[in-house]
Amino acid sequence: MAPLEKRLAKLFEWCQSYQVVADIGSGQGRLARALARHGHHVFATEKTLVGWQELVQYTRNFDNIVPLRGDGLEPLSALDIAMDIIVVAGMGPKTIEHILRQNAPSRRIPTFIVQPMQGLFVLRRYLQAESWFVRRAELVQERGRLYGMWWIEKNRNESVSPLSEWLPTEFLGSSLYPLLIQDRLAQLDWKLQHQNRTNRMFCEWQDERNSLLSMLR
Repeated sequence: MAPLEKRLAKLFEWCQSYQVVADIGSGQGRLARALARHGHHVFATEKTLVGWQELVQYTRNFDNIVPLRGDGLEPLSALDIAMDIIVVAGMGPKTIEHILRQNAPSRRIPTFIVQPMQGLFVLRRYLQAESWFVRRAELVQERGRLYGMWWIEKNRNESVSPLSEWLPTEFLGSSLYPLLIQDRLAQLDWKLQHQNRTNRMFCEWQDERNSLLSMLR
């Protein structure tokens, strides 16, 4: 198997301390296979029949990968085994939000790693509003695109922190942080120039932009 892309390699690194991992929306199972080769037990899911069949094909030689079909966390609900951590990566922010909401009634799964393919700040806003706590966060640049990822928990302890409202300070230690701020300011400038002031988000975009600019001064 070819080396993992940067963003998948980081997810792989973060999973090392966990034995039982669920990979939601596993695709061809690249992350699942890498983890399985290092002795992890992986439950890999795909929502559609075609996607699941492809996953089965790519993981057929691994006894420690269980390919499941279903929407988000639903395929895991019938299992007796507890997941140590859930990886939800390579999707849009609204899809990740939908999956996290599936866990809300029971909070059966306390720890997630999430990584959106786009809409980093959209997902971050949801995590902040729903009081997810961050154990770790990192930025990765790949093929000219910037990806953010969070290791999140619902139960607060001394090793996790809440997300600030506007400033993505959880990424402050990354060398890519200035680029993240520049990219976000460009997005906000475009929104403020092209969206009507009656848009309910307009004032929030202005507040966010002012907060980011004040940090740069």
